[in-house]
Amino acid sequence: MEYLGIIPFVGFAVAFVFISNAEWKPTVKRKVFRRTIILSSLSLLVVMPLTSLEIELLVFVIPVLAAMTFIIIRYTKFCEWCGAAVQTNQPFVDKERCPKCGTALK
Repeated sequence: MEYLGIIPFVGFAVAFVFISNAEWKPTVKRKVFRRTIILSSLSLLVVMPLTSLEIELLVFVIPVLAAMTFIIIRYTKFCEWCGAAVQTNQPFVDKERCPKCGTALK
């Protein structure tokens, strides 16, 4: 039961790679990505008490998880031209243009 908490992280990583490499329109990618991040966070909240985590610790975990979810959704943009996922919160990255094709990001 103690390794049960790894499942949402693995699911999130697989979903992010799949969404990033899918041949979908950027608007569809954006919607699916947001829903996937929210579902991954909710599944992590469900799994955490099952892994012998004290209930009192959830008072601290819930705000941190909500902040992480907001930050991931806020700083991940999808290029309208090529559909690439761009993390705009990384240092030394042009936050205005796609690194793959050079198109301006919205």
